[in-house]
Amino acid sequence: MDSEIQPHEDNETRVLVPRPKGRNKYGIDYTEIFAPVVRLEILRLLLASAAAMDWEVEQMGVKTAFLNGYLDEEIYMEQPVGYVQRGKEDHVCVLRKSLYGLKQASRVWYYTFYEVMIAEIFTRLVKDHCVFIKTRGNDICIISVYVDDLLVIGTKTFVAEIKEMLKRRFQMTDLGGVSYLLGWHIERRRSERIIFVYQETYATKVLDRFGLDQCRPVRSPEETSQKLSESDCPTTDAEKQEMEKFPYREVVGSFMYLMLGTRPDLANFVRQVSRYLHNPGPHHWNYVVRGLKYLNGTRDYGITLDARDVTNATLAHALSAYSDTDYANNVDTRRSVSGYVTYLFGSSPISWWSSLQKLVTLSTTEAAYVALASTVQEVLYLKQVMLELGYD
Repeated sequence: MDSEIQPHEDNETRVLVPRPKGRNKYGIDYTEIFAPVVRLEILRLLLASAAAMDWEVEQMGVKTAFLNGYLDEEIYMEQPVGYVQRGKEDHVCVLRKSLYGLKQASRVWYYTFYEVMIAEIFTRLVKDHCVFIKTRGNDICIISVYVDDLLVIGTKTFVAEIKEMLKRRFQMTDLGGVSYLLGWHIERRRSERIIFVYQETYATKVLDRFGLDQCRPVRSPEETSQKLSESDCPTTDAEKQEMEKFPYREVVGSFMYLMLGTRPDLANFVRQVSRYLHNPGPHHWNYVVRGLKYLNGTRDYGITLDARDVTNATLAHALSAYSDTDYANNVDTRRSVSGYVTYLFGSSPISWWSSLQKLVTLSTTEAAYVALASTVQEVLYLKQVMLELGYD
């Protein structure tokens, strides 16, 4: 218990005051609670850029991050059990700084970190508010923020200098070169300018959780001869109650995190099974079980961020994209499916997606144009981020 209380004492998180009347109310004690995190495609973009430029990629963690920010609201709490000050038993604590458990805690922390970055002459990206960049001559440092996990990327001496600055500003854990972040294994072969990113540990936990870690693998997550449909959904209360026994939503959510991180091969599968979260049937459940069997044989799959062939000429045309459609794929509505993948340096996948189009197209050409429009939107976004990062 002492180790949990001590950070509050060190940070002067609270002081004792007489007990006030009333309770906290929404709109008075808190209003805005949203706090951004760095987008996963931007993390992949930064890692691929680091591989190409031979930059350092260091990882740091902020200890008790939420205790650092000062509160604008007036909030009170009881004295911790076992730590009540003698003679002030009827007093309560007024919070000077944020506290874990407060609705606005993550937002307060983000803006505390933001103010430090601005004070240190960092520039926040317009297109991702959790990426900060600073240049000095030929030196560069880029910091990405995911709650209390930081990636510090850039030239060696400048990165070392910025890390020391962060240690002065906050209580930090220096984790050295990045190897595991947000459930991603990150293996770097620096001499080859390659970074391999995969989620084997997370995939293994998923298989263990749903009891399929010893199942026989299959070679694909989907059966092309079978398509999911609304007609497969339960219609009676008894059928719906029977399906409540199966953790369909939990399985699909687990696949979603894998797909968003390092598994573009699961994008179309996740698109299909996500459409029936509200009312899955036995056929839908069998479909996700097949996906788990596929995962058992591919748990070590991931993406390779390959910058071996990067030259000054290829840097000028670093971003490329591919778009495709499956015309009238949906058996219920005959809407088409769009899909895209974007690459950096021609071989490093940065973002991908598969989605059902919002309108019924009348030809394969129209469906292709709809898909291309989504692809161009993604390309323009990534291009704007790259311009902010210094790509010409």
